[in-house]
Amino acid sequence: MIELGYLPANDRAPFERRAAIEIAAMLESGRLVAWVLCDGTRVVGSACATIFQRLPYPDGALHAEVSGVYVELSYRGHGHASRLVEAVLADVGRAGVRSTFLRPSPLSKPLYARLGFVDDDHTTMRLQ
Repeated sequence: MIELGYLPANDRAPFERRAAIEIAAMLESGRLVAWVLCDGTRVVGSACATIFQRLPYPDGALHAEVSGVYVELSYRGHGHASRLVEAVLADVGRAGVRSTFLRPSPLSKPLYARLGFVDDDHTTMRLQ
């Protein structure tokens, strides 16, 4: 979040405390699936999806948004992001989600296209 400019560096500690509580609650309730890449005890990559309900459709009401995909710079270019997202998508599939989408950065679009996502408007890609 700091690298993307969403979080000032001096706000890191309070954000991490709050986020840890919220993430634990989401994981416990099944509203979040998450995978991490570790080098020893250090997390160097992640991918997540939030699962939520919308109005019912004949094939279900659960939807998922993939987010939190990140791999530290020195670990990029080795397929880690692809494997992390594939693991998240497998969990999402087992949850019976009817629609999976994400909001990619321009640089990440090729990754998601290789994984089966297609453009459906200017800011969102959906898994077909």
